[in-house]
Amino acid sequence: MATSAALIPNISEAKSKMERFYSLETYFQREERAVCKSEYHGGKIIKTSRGTFNHDNLGTKAATILTVFVEDNDLNYFVNGSDTKIRIEDFDRVVYPDAVVICEKPAYYGERKDTITNPLIVVEVLSHSTDKYDRGEKFEFYRSLESFKEYVLIHQKRKLVTVYTKQSDETWIIRDYKDDENTAILFALHNCPISLKRLYRGLDI
Repeated sequence: MATSAALIPNISEAKSKMERFYSLETYFQREERAVCKSEYHGGKIIKTSRGTFNHDNLGTKAATILTVFVEDNDLNYFVNGSDTKIRIEDFDRVVYPDAVVICEKPAYYGERKDTITNPLIVVEVLSHSTDKYDRGEKFEFYRSLESFKEYVLIHQKRKLVTVYTKQSDETWIIRDYKDDENTAILFALHNCPISLKRLYRGLDI
């Protein structure tokens, strides 16, 4: 009896639709050779989207402002940019922040000097493709880290910085800072000020 061609499964098509899962070690090996960055999400390797000019400028400027404050006040903190990975064990994730502040000494994941587990402050520049993720799931991931005390979200389409600050009772306070005349305060970094006028200077917002 002849079999209809429509009933014969397309094996190559089926394989292409199957999700591939990778070990964490494979992810790190691939990331070392990769041209574009990717995050690790429970066995899945997901490429991060490329940032706009404003996105890159705001992330770099935020890291610079934080670094100057740390240096000027002789604080025992480290400020890194968007190349530092954060390992989140409870959710089996490895993610990239736009900037990160570490208190006293970085705690590396295993022997890796490019991946930390103890961020104090995380800075993310919001984009259309990552807005919901940064506010929702990614914030949930970060909150599982004991060291994590403050989350800074920088909008790139309007002058607005949102700061989430952890309280002693494990709750979080949300503060919005808007327009040129406002200055965002990072309480986890000794009341570090971030002038919105300085942060957004020169950008077409």
